[in-house]
Amino acid sequence: MNISLDARGPTHEPGVTRLVAAETIAQWEPGTFLENLAARPDGSWLVTIPSHNRVDLVQPDGRHEVFARLPNHVTGIVADGTAAYVLTGSMRQHDWRLVHVDESAIQTICDLPELAFGNGMARAGDHLLAADSALSHVVSIDPRQGTSSVWLQHELLAGFTPTNPMPGANGITVHNGWVYVSNTGQALLVRCRYDVAEPASQLETVAEQLVADDFDVRSDGRIYLATHFLNTVVRLDPDGRGTTIAGHTQGIVGSTSVALDPSDPTELLVTTTGGMQGPRKAGDEPARLVRLRLDHKL
Repeated sequence: MNISLDARGPTHEPGVTRLVAAETIAQWEPGTFLENLAARPDGSWLVTIPSHNRVDLVQPDGRHEVFARLPNHVTGIVADGTAAYVLTGSMRQHDWRLVHVDESAIQTICDLPELAFGNGMARAGDHLLAADSALSHVVSIDPRQGTSSVWLQHELLAGFTPTNPMPGANGITVHNGWVYVSNTGQALLVRCRYDVAEPASQLETVAEQLVADDFDVRSDGRIYLATHFLNTVVRLDPDGRGTTIAGHTQGIVGSTSVALDPSDPTELLVTTTGGMQGPRKAGDEPARLVRLRLDHKL
């Protein structure tokens, strides 16, 4: 079944629906936009909240508290032990920075003049890769040296056209030497090798008609993707088959990111917005952190 979002948006092919068990771990008041998450060694999670310019710490039992407050939006996050690297800045502005946050301090690592809409971020060796949803590229950051540069630019990463005002490059994940990037506006998932001199020449399409925000890749090659405003989580198998494994009835409303639990790869954590697209409106649900129990047999 094809779902046409509207006259300006992409087409999404959700595949068959086979829902897995779900449990809400934590929730926030309506009007809270959860964006991304990263696991800590003790089983807790760090969650970025651009609507409130902060990072929250969520304990395994669901208790959550403010971990760090920043002056601008916070989006991409990569764990660094019990601390994390975070992208922060203003949408469509060139004030983006990489900061390092822990329980006692916030340290600016470097300015990121190449970003105008920093979004997903992933670790690639001793570098970080950040997707820009407005400028059609991926930026490589060296946190040790405090430097950055455009690593990948391609039309398959483009978004925000007059006929389709949706983000381009959005989520990014590195798996087995491959860099995967979702393009929400074009409903694409693409990839290229990390260890090549000209990654743009190696970029290939993994899936089409797949609207995705942030995502994660399991060791067996299965890819789990949040679909944001489609209110689902989709599993993409290595053979290209897609399966919707979670939806609205399980609390998946505005799914923005997913992450496999490093201590238990049969569990997938999902952040949601409660349906928030802009200012809070009647009908918005609480934002949630949801745990999905993956079924290997599906």
